[in-house]
Amino acid sequence: MSNIWFQRPASVWNEALPLGNGRLGAMVFGGTAVERVAMNEDSVWYGGFRDRVNPDAKEALPRVRQLLREERISEAQALAETALTATPDGERHYEPLCDLILQQLDGGQMAGLHGMRSLNGKDLSKWEGPVENYRRELNLMNGVHTVSYMRKDRQVKREAFISYPHQVMALRCTGFPCRVILRRGAFVNRIDALDGATVALTGTTGDGGVSYAAVCRAVGEGVRVVGNTLFCPETFVLYFAAATTFRENDPLAYAVSRIEQAQRAGYEELLRQHLLDFQPRMEACTLHLESDEAADSQPTDVRLRRFAETGNDLGLINDYFSFGRYLLLSSSRPGSLPANLQGVWNESFTPPWDSKYTININTEMNFWPAETLNLSEEHLPLFEHLKRMLPHGRQVARDMYGARGFMAHHNTDLWGDCAPQDTYLPATYWQMGAAWLCLHIAEHYRFTKDKQFLSEYFPIMREAALFFEDTLVELSDGTLSVSPSCSPENVYITPEGERGTLTDCAAMDSQILYALMSALEELGADLGADTARYTEIKRRLVPVQVQDGRIREWIKPYKEADPGHRHISHLFALFPASQVTPETPAFFEAAKNTLRHRLAHGGGHTGWSRAWIICMWARLLEGEEAWNNIRLLLEKSTLPNLFDNHPPFQIDGNFGSVAGIGEMLLQSQGECVRVLPALPKQWKRGRVHGLRARGGYTVDIAWEGDTWQAVFRADHDGALRVHGQKPAVHRAGDELSMSGSPL
Repeated sequence: MSNIWFQRPASVWNEALPLGNGRLGAMVFGGTAVERVAMNEDSVWYGGFRDRVNPDAKEALPRVRQLLREERISEAQALAETALTATPDGERHYEPLCDLILQQLDGGQMAGLHGMRSLNGKDLSKWEGPVENYRRELNLMNGVHTVSYMRKDRQVKREAFISYPHQVMALRCTGFPCRVILRRGAFVNRIDALDGATVALTGTTGDGGVSYAAVCRAVGEGVRVVGNTLFCPETFVLYFAAATTFRENDPLAYAVSRIEQAQRAGYEELLRQHLLDFQPRMEACTLHLESDEAADSQPTDVRLRRFAETGNDLGLINDYFSFGRYLLLSSSRPGSLPANLQGVWNESFTPPWDSKYTININTEMNFWPAETLNLSEEHLPLFEHLKRMLPHGRQVARDMYGARGFMAHHNTDLWGDCAPQDTYLPATYWQMGAAWLCLHIAEHYRFTKDKQFLSEYFPIMREAALFFEDTLVELSDGTLSVSPSCSPENVYITPEGERGTLTDCAAMDSQILYALMSALEELGADLGADTARYTEIKRRLVPVQVQDGRIREWIKPYKEADPGHRHISHLFALFPASQVTPETPAFFEAAKNTLRHRLAHGGGHTGWSRAWIICMWARLLEGEEAWNNIRLLLEKSTLPNLFDNHPPFQIDGNFGSVAGIGEMLLQSQGECVRVLPALPKQWKRGRVHGLRARGGYTVDIAWEGDTWQAVFRADHDGALRVHGQKPAVHRAGDELSMSGSPL
């Protein structure tokens, strides 16, 4: 059974444990005298939508491009900063909802309500009292958090989960009477008693943002409300629900109705339905590397420290794999927003990078494991958000670039804003956001072969391509390129020694467009669409280029100002795309050299970057290198609760790293499936259940030493091509058994 557990309460947010159902998120601290549950609702964002396109952008754009062609880089960048930068230059940001605080009424000294006003960033250990047999645990298979301990000769237990079917959090408590309060930082909000067992917090975020409501009801004998505080007996159940005007006309009425439905069902029925929903999804894909029972019995923080010292605890990898899947299932469900930069869990009213959607890799990385690790349904909120972006992306294309189609820069927010974000030259004017996100449409289809889905979303892909049909510039050799752009988020040095960021020749742009045009060819053929225009564009794109044995980051012979940069954008063609493969040996070797060069100069120093490196080493069929970077990720970029650390916390590294583990075990890009393509020698024996392969296959693999056995379950009629095996023709529903040796 996969779980993470600790022998002491969380003293700070990065030690708390997450619960979620996509819309609602909770960080549970497991306190003794004071329990804090930090709540999020995915649509609580500051501010409303604003049309931010700079009115001077369309007129200035040709001049910026001309200056770049003439290598007058500083002039081009100066003009872009004034004429292309959005007005205002920032999008909206994600905010916390509130804290749910439980204080035990045990006759001891209690923290005053003033001390509870804002707990963000505070160390809660000062409120802890002496207890025995303490344990807090998150069961990753069923999504239930438990806290248990003895205090003053009483057994205390709390059990909590967030239900997707009922859209509430339920928390059952036994041991001591409590008072329960809602707080939203130091901000002024209404907190009202709705009846003798229910309190509600309501308010509105600033600058035209959403209105919200959070409602908490206690159920138990003798529950009462004094002012806006709930007083609860020794045994009670709390139900919590929340909503905003992003989805509901009356958030308060919606939240109350959810709580009333939950109360009518009762705690045990809620738990039963939660387990029926959650557990099968978690059990659909599991990893079992041979582990050590003594290590498995240790608390997670102890295991993490020992792993950093020895790297020998393979059982921790099993749990880490499950934790990554757990986080996606908990932060991106149908009907929710897609997982943002922190999933759905955010403590700060001014979070790092606004906790929004950074789409020059971070949002895409969040969904890398969705298809391969059997969480295809959790991919759907990303596509719904693309629909939200579409009208704004059309407007930006028209008003800023004078183009048809749909585009986005390197960030978007709750409202689907597509205009440039910030005034950060290495990133702000990058034009590839919509194109990259559209590649996820292609991936979802490749794994599911869902023609209805493809018919719905293929037009969005075509609009993303249409923007570039109108805006690609022809270089002197007749090839087509994007201008202006950048290689996120690096700086180049020209042969003359000038430093720059803007360019009309970033390698990543051509690689993304090659993948997009290839996907339109492939998927269009399945729909019977005319795809000749995409074939022609692909033919004229600047090809992958090699210089000094490495893939160029820019198509001109520039040097990287930071050769160990966290972004490795010029290897997009290796991963997540599949333009560079073992079947292109010259580029394949150049990609290896490129990655080694990055790492030799300090690359991988952020959690998400290290995760990307794991994926790339797996694609390069280098299992030992991939394993070494998993070890470094857990040693240097993992917080005590297993959250990824940029630093600070970003969830993309959790998702990218488990996607990388999936790539080590199974790859299905290109013409064949590879079983155990990057298996490190330390993983001598193991099994994985429920991986997914393109073409619609669910795959179980078991291995020991130099042999593996695999079972492929086919969703559709077809022919399965496994590397080193004869093609196997099959019908939908067939199971195909194969054996072989790791690559």
